Amino acid sequence: MNAKVLQIKIGLPTLLTFDDGTQFESAIRKQPVDKVFITTLGPQGNDVGLKAHHGGVDKAVFFMAADTFEKLNRLTGAQFDYQGTAIYGENLVLSALNEENVRIGDVYQIGDCLIEICQPRRPCSRLSKNTHNENMKETIFVHGLTGWYGRVLQEGQIHRGDAVILKRQGHPELTVMSLNQLLIDNSLSKISLIHTALAYAPLAAGFKRSLEGKLRGEDGRVKG
Repeated sequence: MNAKVLQIKIGLPTLLTFDDGTQFESAIRKQPVDKVFITTLGPQGNDVGLKAHHGGVDKAVFFMAADTFEKLNRLTGAQFDYQGTAIYGENLVLSALNEENVRIGDVYQIGDCLIEICQPRRPCSRLSKNTHNENMKETIFVHGLTGWYGRVLQEGQIHRGDAVILKRQGHPELTVMSLNQLLIDNSLSKISLIHTALAYAPLAAGFKRSLEGKLRGEDGRVKG
């Protein structure tokens, strides 16, 4: 599988005004760059607006698949392109990889970096506002087309066009999609997989808390 970096995007929080008149600071509309240095806290020149839900070592780099843009366009009737300003707050857009074949615990070499995949993204309402589609958050959640986060094991430079090389394979059952489905599926058949995920060290603590909430009967959606 010849995966590569199609786009790199970074940005700092700015005050955004939306169609309904609401305003908030966000870095969701990141801009493309040709290269970036990645630290353990993420790309240099990049930050997040809502630090209660974003940022930190377990959300250092946010990945989206080129496939996912196409799938969401088909589901929503949108015509979003991954080439320009970020739509979903993405840092890196990749070819070949997606929610169904990326596993928690996978370690990829990209340029000089080593990045370990550690959790799916949990979509919030700002995605609906930024896409001018009140149903976008729910569409992303229900279909599991969330993108995923990585923690940086080795800092370094990444360039657009770099190969994405699998150096260590993660848990075969814990794909990004399978974890997303755990938050949706209420059947008892999934309990054993939840316990498998909770015991798996590379899975981020924040996502484990969501799974623990699911065991208590809580909804897996992000509030807000």
